[in-house]
Amino acid sequence: MKDRDDNRFIKNAAILTVAGIFVRALGAVYRIPLARFAGAEITGLYQMAYPIYSALLAISTSGPPIAIAKMVAERVARNRYRAAQRIFQISILTLGVVGLLSTIVLMLASPYLVSHVLEDERALGALLAMGPAIFLIALVSGMRGYFQGLQQMVPYAISQIAEQVVRVGVALGLGLYLLSMGQAPGVVAAGISSGVTFGGLAALLVLIFAYIRLKRRLAVKWRRETRAGESGRRIVRELAALAIPITIGGIVLPLMQLIDAAVVPRRLLVAGFTQSEATALYGQLSGMATPLINLPQMFTVALVASLVPSIAGAMSLGQRHLVQSRSALALKLAMLINLPAAVGLSVLATPIGILLYGKESGAGVGYPLSVLAFVVAFLALQQTTTGVLQGLGRTHIPVVNLFFGALAKLTSTYFLTAIPVLNIRGSALSTVIGFAVSSALNYRAMRWVAGVKIPIGQTFIRPSLAAAGMGVVAVYSYRWFASSVSGNIATLLAVMVAAAFYGVLVLVTGSITARELAFIPKVGEPLSRLLLRLKLIREG
Repeated sequence: MKDRDDNRFIKNAAILTVAGIFVRALGAVYRIPLARFAGAEITGLYQMAYPIYSALLAISTSGPPIAIAKMVAERVARNRYRAAQRIFQISILTLGVVGLLSTIVLMLASPYLVSHVLEDERALGALLAMGPAIFLIALVSGMRGYFQGLQQMVPYAISQIAEQVVRVGVALGLGLYLLSMGQAPGVVAAGISSGVTFGGLAALLVLIFAYIRLKRRLAVKWRRETRAGESGRRIVRELAALAIPITIGGIVLPLMQLIDAAVVPRRLLVAGFTQSEATALYGQLSGMATPLINLPQMFTVALVASLVPSIAGAMSLGQRHLVQSRSALALKLAMLINLPAAVGLSVLATPIGILLYGKESGAGVGYPLSVLAFVVAFLALQQTTTGVLQGLGRTHIPVVNLFFGALAKLTSTYFLTAIPVLNIRGSALSTVIGFAVSSALNYRAMRWVAGVKIPIGQTFIRPSLAAAGMGVVAVYSYRWFASSVSGNIATLLAVMVAAAFYGVLVLVTGSITARELAFIPKVGEPLSRLLLRLKLIREG
């Protein structure tokens, strides 16, 4: 029974991971070429506007979906489908109102924000183009939370794909068209930003269609229930109690980006750079290096989306052993994926930057990326432990810890960025410090407050040794390949060799067991049997 439950948990994560890979790949399709053709200045304008949009969007999309997923999962675990439906209806109404108000606030406040906060009025068009997306994505997030709580991940995944396909198509097509017409940087940034709104509309339409189909099947279960539904007032109180702390935490991250948008360029001026140079450096960090950091997180985000309702359902039934096993498994998988990603991005920062952005821009991206890369590991730890704590109902703890992390980041950003020898690298280091603080506090709370115990050796030490060995191989293989083939080919070959060597090191260090490997859909079970026959892996 335990293996079957864990298998479903990993299968749901795998579905969202596949969707995430597709979504991130499409993101790279328009972000990377657009950064190359549009340049760092236009990218910087888009990135200046985006944190403001994200901060308002977080009000309706960070806490409520997780709260809805948890509440629905708890009811479904006890076969109370009518109560789950009631939660969905009230939540969608609430999110629709909040999303609409947020859109109106952004539209009205945009002129003031670009003049007094960003101090670059060219970002006005980008803000206005993003405004309607807040209302649309608020509805989308509520529906995704409902499907997540039902552990129906296919509609969730398809909506993500639809959103990104339309977003990329509009942003890339309109952005390149405006560039070809010789439009001003602010106009081009507005065209790119409009993709966010059209993508949100596409995702909403997909989820509405999926809900209509699902509702027919669930109606049969509703009719079998004799228990009355819960009152709207009780649902709203529970939703608020769960969602508000998570929402506050969700606002912290966009606020951290907003702080960067306001503080980093100004501190770069103190370090001796011109306004144009400061904007370009900020664009390299936020618009070019940061998307690469976000790529490995697609697995962690999918893992957490599956983890929260899984743990909530187990707790609802008093199955503490499932909470323990799923938490440990989630953290271990997160480290196995993200530790090598962090090391690889750091040691091959410049070659990867040149591969993706071209020689001129890529070399500059490599400078902050070599430091920023370590955020990958800390962010994975922070996100996974947050998912565990949220599933357990301790939603306020990650918020407090993230606040301390943000405070550490703000303080270090102010001082480190203004140091001429560090400049934009100081801002990257500050981000690492911020997430290191919040993830360490989360881990401590998970162990000592929530009582979830994690085996240190298998979860952290062994994967770290394997990742470190992979990093050495990546450096030396790149140097060897670069002596005989072109730089980009050498980068690709070095990445493939390092990845293969990491797989070997994972087996040698005993970082994964056959039982854990078998949870991977399709390929996991036959691969684990083969490795067991070859005595290359322990059974677990």
